[in-house]
Amino acid sequence: MALDAPKPSPDSYDHSAARRGKQLFSGRAQCSTCHVPPLFTEPGWNIHTSNEIGVDDFQASRAPDDRYRTSPLKGLWTHPKGGFYHDGRFATLLDVVNHYDSLKSLHLSDQDKRDLVEYLKSL
Repeated sequence: MALDAPKPSPDSYDHSAARRGKQLFSGRAQCSTCHVPPLFTEPGWNIHTSNEIGVDDFQASRAPDDRYRTSPLKGLWTHPKGGFYHDGRFATLLDVVNHYDSLKSLHLSDQDKRDLVEYLKSL
């Protein structure tokens, strides 16, 4: 967390969609409750059970405390391949957004989800 994440190229995401996504991130989508700006991770105790994040505990059970940490989101654009989340289980950022939309019963529209993805790409 001491190193600055690389900034995305200005032409690598849709700026107007990212602005809308930023509003969702900090509002209705509830992302900023754990991924708190400006670090986009959770200050203090950033550790969660598998039930809290809606996944199995396969990876967490390998950790001493059986928990997952809230990953920082800046620089996500540098990981276009190999999957997202703690163990790469989600192939795309949209898959991650869909997971939390379902888990938290957010009822985001398809446009909302695309806007959130664009915002994540802008971090």
